[in-house]
Amino acid sequence: MQSIIQHRRIRRKIQQQFVTKHEKPGDVWTHEGRYDYHEGEIHSYPREPADDLAARRRREHGHRTFISGPSLQPRHTARSHLGREGDVEGAEMDPEISTDPHTINAEETLGNTADIMVTGIERSRLADRATDNETDVELEKRNKVIIVTFEGDTDTMDPHNWSLGLRTLTTILTSLTGFVIFWSSTIDATAYTTTKKVYGTGPVIQSLPTAMFLIGTGLGAVVTAPISEVLGRNPVYIPSMIGFMLFDMGAGLSQAAPQRIVCRGLAGFFASAPAILSAASLVDVWSRIERVYTFPVFAIIIFTGPLVGPIPGSFAVNAHSVSWRWVDWMTIILAGLVLIPVALFLPETYSPILLYWKAKEIRRLTGDDRYRSPLEFRKATFLHRLRSSLYRPFQLFVTEPIIMIHAIYLSLLFMVLYTFIAGYVSIFELANAFSPTSTALAFLGIEVGVLLSALVIPVSMWLLRREIYRSRERGQERPDPEISLYMAMFGAPFVPISLFWMGWTAKLEISFWSPLVASVFFGFGTLCLFVSGYQYVADAFEAYAASALSTLQLLRLVSSGCMRIAAEPMYKKLGNGWTLTILGGVSILFMPVPYLLYWKGYKIRSYSRYARRNEG
Repeated sequence: MQSIIQHRRIRRKIQQQFVTKHEKPGDVWTHEGRYDYHEGEIHSYPREPADDLAARRRREHGHRTFISGPSLQPRHTARSHLGREGDVEGAEMDPEISTDPHTINAEETLGNTADIMVTGIERSRLADRATDNETDVELEKRNKVIIVTFEGDTDTMDPHNWSLGLRTLTTILTSLTGFVIFWSSTIDATAYTTTKKVYGTGPVIQSLPTAMFLIGTGLGAVVTAPISEVLGRNPVYIPSMIGFMLFDMGAGLSQAAPQRIVCRGLAGFFASAPAILSAASLVDVWSRIERVYTFPVFAIIIFTGPLVGPIPGSFAVNAHSVSWRWVDWMTIILAGLVLIPVALFLPETYSPILLYWKAKEIRRLTGDDRYRSPLEFRKATFLHRLRSSLYRPFQLFVTEPIIMIHAIYLSLLFMVLYTFIAGYVSIFELANAFSPTSTALAFLGIEVGVLLSALVIPVSMWLLRREIYRSRERGQERPDPEISLYMAMFGAPFVPISLFWMGWTAKLEISFWSPLVASVFFGFGTLCLFVSGYQYVADAFEAYAASALSTLQLLRLVSSGCMRIAAEPMYKKLGNGWTLTILGGVSILFMPVPYLLYWKGYKIRSYSRYARRNEG
């Protein structure tokens, strides 16, 4: 619904440019240069490099940010879209513009010809001759292309410049889709004991529905991400949520264990779109420095899903008035309640798609096919991009130490989290004589720790701003990506401490408050590491961020699914103490990672083929 409304708004805005009579001013200043109109032509003069106003406009966020102080990097420009991985993969002409493009803003339109009566178009300055690597035909094509982009740094069509209310609504709606998906990953497991009796199967088979859901979610990410870069976010969100609901309904109606396993696996595959695109939408609407605040809020909402899911599931399974199948019906109802506002109010956030709509509308109004959006410079087919998205995560995992370490580290955290589905029965129900419902409520201890991690955000922002100012004193336009590791450095020690603490105090002779408090520390450390790890990988591999984050998503969910199968046998054979000691010991091996990367990360990136190079 919102996509249709957005399309109409773009059409009305562009139509205005063709029906309004503009004066032809003699001296107009924009963000990029000075323009005047005389002798029937437009003449442009670039700003001087030392121009303070232009430099300030490029450095700062614009007029709408709720965060004062310095920004991390320039905001969206035609350059950023042309250079963005996935937006340009080659075309019948080279999209590289050899000279700086210039922008003519809507309020400062000059002349009355189509190519200068529209918003935010960019053209290379016409060249008289081809460059060394360019033929005359390529030169002619380059001179004839008009690039459709945003109207400077504060264009309201750019999702980064939407109102604070609209961007907050977008963040909440997309976060809730992820909340529902991960809620489903744990609420299903509460029916484990009942389904084992209903289907007459063993413990390994009955853990497969949850395991296959997690594995399907991880594998589906490498398929849904490239689809969203072709069609946009909304055409993927809505059908995938519907597919997830339908297959979860199939799981609820299943009469045999294999039916439930297959339906849950397919539900997970469709669930991969909201799980991965919710983070992508966050990047679409918030600038890098704003994500210091917004990404932890998003992560808290996402983590709340699997932590509160067991509570209503346990009540449904142990209640005599309803069927155990309500673990699926509740998920479907919740997904439907989220899907309705998503379908009605969630706007399209992927800016290359918005620019494509704009370019298409300009071509329709003018009959001139020179207008092209950065998305249209592609010549690679969707199948080619899909093939790249399938192999590149594995390539990055094998060849990039930073990604490999973070992928394994985050996978370990999620493996521990999902082993708690079986482990909490051993830790609280058996060792502390909790009822099944009270055992589910024990997950709220981790949730308290997740919420407490928000206390670290202001400190991280203060340290980050300090690094920005220091980097500018060194002549850098932006600091190195290692500034994203502050939250991880705060949270890393709490994970092994909590695991050892929980494992060796889960006994009848020791109060149950001891493992509960330990779980608070686990939640705190896990969220700090999750937020920091994702931010750091995205910053360090900015041109390949989508593939790098897909690697993290794929490995952590697939490994969590596999660990779910092994969890119950581990706790039964090794006991609480030794199971959590092994997991805590592995976490100790990874605990120095954020500190070592903060110290030597710049050197590791210098040897990398894909990571961002040091600046300055």
